[in-house]
Amino acid sequence: MRMTDVGISSRKIAKEFRNVVKQRFTYKRRRSARQLAKSIRVCEATMRRVIQEDLHLHAYHVTIQPNIQDAHKQRRKSFAYWMRKSLRKKDHGLILFTDEKYFGMNGIYNRQNDRVYASSRQEADAHGGIHRLSKFPKRIMIWLGACKESLTTPIIFKAGETLTHKNYIDIVLPHGLAEGQRLLGEDFIYQQDNATPHTHKDSLTWIRNNFSRFIDETKRPPNSPYLSVLDYYVWDAINHNIHWEKVKNYNSLIEEIKQGVSRVPSTSVVRSVETWSSRISSILRTNGDYIR
Repeated sequence: MRMTDVGISSRKIAKEFRNVVKQRFTYKRRRSARQLAKSIRVCEATMRRVIQEDLHLHAYHVTIQPNIQDAHKQRRKSFAYWMRKSLRKKDHGLILFTDEKYFGMNGIYNRQNDRVYASSRQEADAHGGIHRLSKFPKRIMIWLGACKESLTTPIIFKAGETLTHKNYIDIVLPHGLAEGQRLLGEDFIYQQDNATPHTHKDSLTWIRNNFSRFIDETKRPPNSPYLSVLDYYVWDAINHNIHWEKVKNYNSLIEEIKQGVSRVPSTSVVRSVETWSSRISSILRTNGDYIR
């Protein structure tokens, strides 16, 4: 208004306004469009229009990545070179990726998409505006495998049961062997992470005596969840396919986990497995750095 009063044209005012907004946008100061609008005393709609249409800027969420050390990067590069040297690309389709995960009674909750419209905070709270979480939620562990053909039948542990080398040998490994042969044939390749029950000497002895091919525990790099199909796709898919509102107790949680596994599209699992080869190449291309 002051610039208008002294006779400056609207075009010049708009140009000056864009410059002010651009100067206040620094990568180190993470400010929302609402905060910027308030600081310059303009409406939020005007601010958003300038940001998007004039400056062509877009808001990106801050991503969380593991703090990778040089030793981790070197392990990844060594693994990628070993994969290229030891396995043909078509052999990648014979890998059975396996992992375990806890599913808790609290499930997952997206506060951004869950709103309650009310005239006051008290009214909102009285009509479902509070989502209560247990401090120590009950949870169940499951084991699952994924390959180019589909997902394996899951193993659902008893409530409170954890993975040890004993039940890994007695229950999980025989099941993994049978499922790998069913889905991929006798020549499949067994893959596991470096969890303590997996790398126990008795577990490794069982694996060497029964699996014709497997990825040695010394090869797989630590802190590399994007090298497991379950970590970079399957677990999230199952979580979002579970109807958490139906989970009231252990029995309903178990039933919903089974349904969640069955609802994961086989085509999506296949696509996720197919991207694994490109992830190996990305390790070498980025010098062992983190990829998404």
